[in-house]
Amino acid sequence: MIGNIKTDVKVADDTILMIAGIAATSVKGVSALGEGVTFKALPFIGSNSLKKGIVIEKDENGDNIKANITIVIDNGVDIKSICTNIQEKVKESIESMLDLKVKQVSVRVAKVNDI
Repeated sequence: MIGNIKTDVKVADDTILMIAGIAATSVKGVSALGEGVTFKALPFIGSNSLKKGIVIEKDENGDNIKANITIVIDNGVDIKSICTNIQEKVKESIESMLDLKVKQVSVRVAKVNDI
């Protein structure tokens, strides 16, 4: 509450998805979200690609988040390291930008790109 004004901020699910998508794609070795739309095509297909392959679940209050992220990675990278980095970046990004608690980030590797 600010002074006599009650504040109630709601964050759209799309906003949470975009934050998670940007965080996940910032990890070196991740070439796409979902089943394979590559980042090279992003300027042509739009920002919806940053939400593809991400599912966000909220508790009944909407304060606690579980994120499920599907990725495509580059050939020859350390899968465990990439997944751990994604988990950390997604959690840190959502919690620092929004007043939400991230309880879990699950990462599924759908595909490894050929060279």
